[in-house]
Amino acid sequence: MAQNQAHRVKPTRWVIIALLVAYAFFSLGPIFWLMISSFKSRADLFAMPPKWVFDIDLSGYQSVFGVGAARGTASAYGVADALLNSVIVSSVGTLLAVFLGTLGGYVCSRYDFRGKGDFLFFVLSTRMLPPVAVLVFYHLMFARLGLADTRTGLILVAIFANVGLATWIMKGFFDGVPKEVELIAQVNGYSRMYAFIYLVLPMVRGGIAATAGFCFIFAWNEFAFASILTTTDAKTLPVKISAASGATGIEWTQIMSAGVVLILPVLVFFYLIRRHLLMGMTFGILGRS
Repeated sequence: MAQNQAHRVKPTRWVIIALLVAYAFFSLGPIFWLMISSFKSRADLFAMPPKWVFDIDLSGYQSVFGVGAARGTASAYGVADALLNSVIVSSVGTLLAVFLGTLGGYVCSRYDFRGKGDFLFFVLSTRMLPPVAVLVFYHLMFARLGLADTRTGLILVAIFANVGLATWIMKGFFDGVPKEVELIAQVNGYSRMYAFIYLVLPMVRGGIAATAGFCFIFAWNEFAFASILTTTDAKTLPVKISAASGATGIEWTQIMSAGVVLILPVLVFFYLIRRHLLMGMTFGILGRS
């Protein structure tokens, strides 16, 4: 009987392994292909059949950072500035969105006020709107306010786009913290602000890390608003990649290299917050059980 069960388990295990391998191939295959393609020359990039052994060509990365042989060339013009714009807009936008979302989430978790449910739905509904529905309004408003083609304008867009999501996520984490934490602190003579900063926030730091991760991804990958609201000075890297062209046409080697550069900050960011992220997601699940 035990042997029959063992024989039945083995095929099931191999099926699961095969499905996981297929999933990994389709998920990581494009990233692997992007990485090796970024080190190929234009000739090797379009070689058929694909070349697995080739001479490493760093011209794509030189164009992205505007160094080496690509310094001062038309293909490299503005790419380094676009990378810097992406870093500044995503970092500042994420920081402010998480800050406001943390305060909003705490208020919605701890206080009952008239129209609270409608307010939370309205906040979440800002994520439901497709960007094209509000692009014209933003374009006209920013043009009147002098915010078109500025980092400040894109930072405001990143905040508006992410603060609702941050509020909802942080409310869920604050709901998992007993209200008695603040009450005990107040009984012992501490203010509610002291309890919030020194007692509650350390308990949800994992949730803050998780919220920051999601907001950073949305801000870093933002394309629709950045492509319409910017022209030259505030272009971000995704927009610059979409228009990568040179004397020979579309600069595919530069696009591949810039794609790798786009992925790396997200990987590094999530690696740095991995412990807090795991703790935050676990805390969020346990807080609802």
